[in-house]
Amino acid sequence: MKQPMVSRTVLVPIDLYNRIAVYAKTYDISWSGAVRRLTEAQLPVEEAFPFEGVPFDA
Repeated sequence: MKQPMVSRTVLVPIDLYNRIAVYAKTYDISWSGAVRRLTEAQLPVEEAFPFEGVPFDA
């Protein structure tokens, strides 16, 4: 029996999206991998994103 394809859409503020993208680039992982890693760690936002002074490269 075939398994159905599951897709999810999640709305996040653009600032959070960009911070996750920078985190993903920093650790050379995919964006969804970064979300999974941060979610599993359950870190407070301040600890999860320690790069306040780092400019975002869009």
